[in-house]
Amino acid sequence: MNILNALWPILLALLAGVAFGRLAPAPVNRRLIGLIAPLIWLMLFLIGHEFGEILLSARAVGQILRNAVIITLCVTLIPSVLILLSMQLLRQRRERLSVVNTAGNTSRLSFGQRLRQAWPPLREALIALGMVAGGALLFLLESWLDFHLPLPSSGTFLLLLIGMVGIDLAQIRLSRQWLSISMLAVPALVVVGSLLGGMLAASLTGEPLRPVMAVSTAFGWFSLSSVLIGDALGQSWGTLALSVDLFRELVAILLMYVIGQRWPEIAIGTGGATTMDTTLPIVKQTCPPAALPLALVSGFFLTLLAPITMNLFLA
Repeated sequence: MNILNALWPILLALLAGVAFGRLAPAPVNRRLIGLIAPLIWLMLFLIGHEFGEILLSARAVGQILRNAVIITLCVTLIPSVLILLSMQLLRQRRERLSVVNTAGNTSRLSFGQRLRQAWPPLREALIALGMVAGGALLFLLESWLDFHLPLPSSGTFLLLLIGMVGIDLAQIRLSRQWLSISMLAVPALVVVGSLLGGMLAASLTGEPLRPVMAVSTAFGWFSLSSVLIGDALGQSWGTLALSVDLFRELVAILLMYVIGQRWPEIAIGTGGATTMDTTLPIVKQTCPPAALPLALVSGFFLTLLAPITMNLFLA
């Protein structure tokens, strides 16, 4: 698969949104940005529907899901720990990342206040997971009753959402900080953590190291990994790659809703390559506004690296 063929629609939609956001009146921009949330729910529902299709068509679903869960945990937890440790070191040196949300000191709040503060993002996360589960259940119902609803693909809503994110980005000024060490540290730690997580996952699952490393370094790009790894290693590995990347995306979505305001770096790092496309609208919705540049930079570099790392381990 040509990486440029996958990237150009996203970049075009993003640039079109930025151009529209600079030209359109502010009230129009606000109304369009207000449509992001309902479109996200629709996209998550469609992702769940597509995931249900994969699970139903796969052989040895139980073994694939077991390995997918283990690999997902390894390639999300280890990068998250590395990012958290790096954040602590930066704080100790008084060099904070620009996207750290400094608002509020929850240690001074009562338990009830903290609970009320935590409920809105948790509720949003439950709604997001409910939409995914609803899509998967709809596909199972369709299979059981032998009918098929003509639903659009999630990619249809994705490009529309990316365009709306571009409208919001039109209000953000570009700076050299977009390519600063603090920005590049997150994707670098995701790469290192995914490599370490892949080695640990291969040990825990008993699967061959190189295929597991290929799956682990897709960085959430399921539309690429499922095809690339499936063609090289067979349907079972392709389904495993798709499952891992979808689980990785679901974990990232959950973290964005739960900790996105407080620790956006961890949530964005967990999203991997998806923070440039699929989860970018959710970053905009759940993280501080200044986190958008980090999401774009991290997602862009991981998107470029994914086909390289996978091919290295598949060679």
